[in-house]
Amino acid sequence: GVVQLLLHFPSPGWYKLQIYALPLSDPSKSLPNVYNYLIHCTKTLNPCFPFPKQYVQWKDGCYLYEPLNLCESTKLTHVKWRVLIPHAKQVAVVVDDEWTHLENKGGPVFEGTCNLNQYRGKDKKVTLNANFGEDESKYSTMLEYHIK
Repeated sequence: GVVQLLLHFPSPGWYKLQIYALPLSDPSKSLPNVYNYLIHCTKTLNPCFPFPKQYVQWKDGCYLYEPLNLCESTKLTHVKWRVLIPHAKQVAVVVDDEWTHLENKGGPVFEGTCNLNQYRGKDKKVTLNANFGEDESKYSTMLEYHIK
C-alpha cells in the first residue's frame, strides 16, 4: 500500500512528524508509534491551518470531505459537514453539551450544517463523533477541532 501525507507548516523551522499505526485487524484502542521524522522547513509559501486531530477509530476508509479546518478566517455561521464513516449508524458534531446530528445520505456518507459562530473567541473543542450501533448511547470520538 501507499501512504500519502500532506503537510502544512505555519512557519520555517524544525518539525517532528510522528506516525502511529496498527494493523487494520488489531482491535487495540491505543496506537503505537511506528515512525518519527525530523523535517526542516526552510520557507512557507501560503498560510496554513491545522487539520483536525484524528482518533484511533478514524480508520477503515474514513474520509473527511469538509470542513478540513476551523480556523480564524472560517465562516462559522453555517459550517458544512460531509464525512464518510464506514459502519457508522449515527454521526454527530459536539461542542460542550450541544449535539448536532448529521444526516445519513446513503451508505456511509453523513452530511449536515451547524452554527458554531457563538464559540468564536472562546477556545472551544469541536468533536466529530460516531455511533457504531452496539449501544445507541455510546459514541466514539473520530476527529477533534479547536475554535479559537
